[in-house]
Amino acid sequence: MRPGSAEAVVTVDGVARSGARADGIHQIGSVTKVFTALVLAREVVDARLTLDQPVSELLPGLAGSPAGTATLSALASHTSGLPRLPPGSWQKVWSAARRDPYADIDADALVAALREVRLRRAGGRPAYSNLGYGLLGHALATHLGMSYDAAVSARVTRPLGMADTGCAPADPARLVIGTNRWGRAHPQAWTFDAMAGAGALWSTVDDLVVFLRAQLWPPDDGLGEAIRLTHRTLAGEGRIALAMAWMRLSGRDGSLLWHNGGTAGYRSFVGVDHGRQRGVVVLGASDRSVDRRGMDLARGRA
Repeated sequence: MRPGSAEAVVTVDGVARSGARADGIHQIGSVTKVFTALVLAREVVDARLTLDQPVSELLPGLAGSPAGTATLSALASHTSGLPRLPPGSWQKVWSAARRDPYADIDADALVAALREVRLRRAGGRPAYSNLGYGLLGHALATHLGMSYDAAVSARVTRPLGMADTGCAPADPARLVIGTNRWGRAHPQAWTFDAMAGAGALWSTVDDLVVFLRAQLWPPDDGLGEAIRLTHRTLAGEGRIALAMAWMRLSGRDGSLLWHNGGTAGYRSFVGVDHGRQRGVVVLGASDRSVDRRGMDLARGRA
């Protein structure tokens, strides 16, 4: 077990927790995308949106731009052709000051940047895009007439009873401080503004256990139908494919839906193996990856 990580394995026999405290609050980074996709799926199941709608129908400010032609399905499956990051974000991430890369991207700045972005070939091989999921989260929030945080709460976390998952730490007293590889605290956690759908959420192992149970055994209602929709493959084939945010890894070991995340001082991994009826979560408070640990737990190798 990587020092400082908090872990849980969910099976039909119950939940096995280990490592750091399970109610410690971590930023989960790109695991947020799975929640963004589920908000979209709920709107599709409720017949308020369709996957083949262009995003400009939700954000008229993108009408006439290449980015505006991207469908909601293409954004959810990373096949929109949008670049990985908004213009200028790489420089912020790797600058000497290690700046918060998304803090100054509000709604106006996001739309303005997207109107200038050139698409790679859309509809082809998936190409992971934080920008695409930032756009999707902002479009869904605009469509619902609320903030991204409120949208996730209304459509996902409140129905599931996940009180500690949101765009800000629910209880500062339980906040786990994110550190670099040498154990020094990062000066600032990342904030996301209009890019929230790409990575803004904070959560706990305990809350994500609730989420994993719903992924393994979806409830018999609209939310359960939406969960099942997010598991359907949208792009790719063979060993690696993409569902709605979830990455699917298939092989002799079976099929694993998984996602990871990383922000300043935090790393996360969630996995769902329906064949084994097994779900795993690993949350780390360091820049060191927890992916290998998560994969080992998911496959029963640890």
